[in-house]
Amino acid sequence: MSMARKTKRWLLWVGGALLLLIAVITAVGFYLAWRFEPFIREETIAYFEKRFDARMRLDALKVNVSWRGKDSIAHIDARGIELHLNALPDLPPVLAMHRLRFDVRLNELRQRKVVIREVRLEGLQVSAPPKGSKMTPTPAPAPASESTGPKVDVSIGAIVADGSRLTILPRKEGKAPLVFEMHKLRLEPGASGGAMRYETELTNAKPPGLIKCSGTFGPWNTESPSESPLTGTYVFENANLGVFKGIAGTLSSRGSFEGVLNEIIVDGTTQTPDFRLTMSGNRVPLSTEFHAIVDGTNGDTRLQPVNAVLGQTRMTVRGAVERYEGEKGKTVALNAEIPAGRLDDVLLLAMKGSKPFMRGGITLKTRIIVPPGKAEIADKLQLFGSFRLSDAHFTSPAVQDGLDSLSRRAQGQPSNDAIDEVQAVMSGAFEMLAGRIHFSALGFSIPGADVSLQGQFEFDSQELDFFGEARIRARLSEMMVTRWKRWALKPVDPFFAKEGYGTLAKIRIAGTREKPEFGLAK
Repeated sequence: MSMARKTKRWLLWVGGALLLLIAVITAVGFYLAWRFEPFIREETIAYFEKRFDARMRLDALKVNVSWRGKDSIAHIDARGIELHLNALPDLPPVLAMHRLRFDVRLNELRQRKVVIREVRLEGLQVSAPPKGSKMTPTPAPAPASESTGPKVDVSIGAIVADGSRLTILPRKEGKAPLVFEMHKLRLEPGASGGAMRYETELTNAKPPGLIKCSGTFGPWNTESPSESPLTGTYVFENANLGVFKGIAGTLSSRGSFEGVLNEIIVDGTTQTPDFRLTMSGNRVPLSTEFHAIVDGTNGDTRLQPVNAVLGQTRMTVRGAVERYEGEKGKTVALNAEIPAGRLDDVLLLAMKGSKPFMRGGITLKTRIIVPPGKAEIADKLQLFGSFRLSDAHFTSPAVQDGLDSLSRRAQGQPSNDAIDEVQAVMSGAFEMLAGRIHFSALGFSIPGADVSLQGQFEFDSQELDFFGEARIRARLSEMMVTRWKRWALKPVDPFFAKEGYGTLAKIRIAGTREKPEFGLAK
C-alpha cells in the first residue's frame, strides 16, 4: 500500500474519531443540561422568592453546557421573569425582565456552594410600591420550592442591567408614576442579602439631563419596600430648564444623599450661569447650595434651606415642592429672604431691557407660590411680601434728572445744581398676581420729600399707575425757580402747608417705566 493511501486512511480515522468525540461531548452536554436544568430552574426560583419574599413566574429556562479546561460550565438563559411581592399581591410585579443570563460551574452545584461572577439582565423593570402601601395580613401561599428554600448557597459578584427602568408607583389611581430610564446599571450584591453597591447613568425626566450616581442600596425591606435604605453621590449635567414654561438656562448639579426611599436627604450644589426668565430674557448667573428632603416615592421635596446667589445677591429660600390633594402637578411654595442684596440683580432678571432702571441695595422678605398648570411662570407666579431699598438711584438720565430737580425744589433750592445724583430710600408691601405687581403701601424718600403711594405696575406693558401724597419740606412758593412765581404763590402757601410740612399735595404717577408722568392728583 502506498504511503499516500496510508496517510489518507489515517486522516479519515482521526477525523472520524474527532467527530465521534464531539458527538460524545455534545451528548454528554445535552445529558448534563437535561439533568441539571430542572435543578437550576428550581434553585433560581427559590433564590429570588426567598430574597424578595415574592412569588416568581418563569416562562422558560434553558441550560447549555460547555467545557473550559477541566471545568464544565452551565450557561443559563431564562426568559419571561416576574416577581410579585407576597405582601402586596395586587400591585404590578416589583421586578420584571425579558431575559436573565449567567454561568455556573457544575462542580460547584454538586458542592452546594456557587459563585456567579456576573449576571446579565435584559429589559429589567423595577416597580417600587408607593409610600404607605397596605400590606396583606396573610402572605399569599408560597410554592413548594419556597417552603424548603434554596438548597445551594449562591454568591453573586456583579449584576449588569443596562437599559433598565425604575418606576415609582403612585399612591392614587390615575396619577402618572415617576419613571427613570437607566442607560447603565451595575450592581454588586453584598454578603448575606446586605446592601448592594451600584453605579448607574439615567436620564432625568424634568428637566432633561444625564445623572450619574453611585452608592449603596438595601437591604431590601420586604415588609415595607419604601423603607429600603439608599445612599450615594450624584452628578447632574446639562439640564435644560427651558422645559419649564417661563424660565430658561442650563443647570448642572452635584451632591450626596442618604436615607430611605420615602425620605432621602440630599445635600448638593447647582450652577446655572445663564439663568433667565423668558419674559425678560436677561441672563443672570444663579448658584445654590441646598439641603433637601425628597420623598422618592412621589417626588415631593422640602427645601431646608437653599442658600442661593443671584448675580451678586445672596438669598435664603425655604419651603416645598409638593402635590396637593385634587391637583394635577406640583405646587412650589417658598419663603425667600434677601438680607442685603443688589436691586439691579433682581430687576435685571424680572424686567425687559439690558439695563435695570434702578440700582441700589435691597432687603426683601416674600412668599413665593407657583401653582401647577401649563401657563407661563410669569402668569402663574404669585408673590406676597415686603422690601426696602437703600441708596437707590435711577439709571435713566431723564428720570434721575427729574428726581434731582424734585429734590432741589423740595429743599427750597430749585436752582442749586450742586444737588445732583440724589439717592432714594424706598420701602413697601406688595403682592404679585397674573403678571401685575400691586403695592398696598409704598414709601419713597429723597432729601427734602417723603412720598407715600399705592398702585400697580404691569410687567408686560411696563405701565405705571400710582397715586398718593407728597410731604415736602419747602413751601410751594419756595419750589419755584423764577422770582415772580415765588412772589405770586406766597399767598397760597398756607393752603398747602399742613401737618408740619411746607407743602402737602396729592400726586399721581402714570405713563411707562421709561417715560413716567408726574402730576397732581385730582
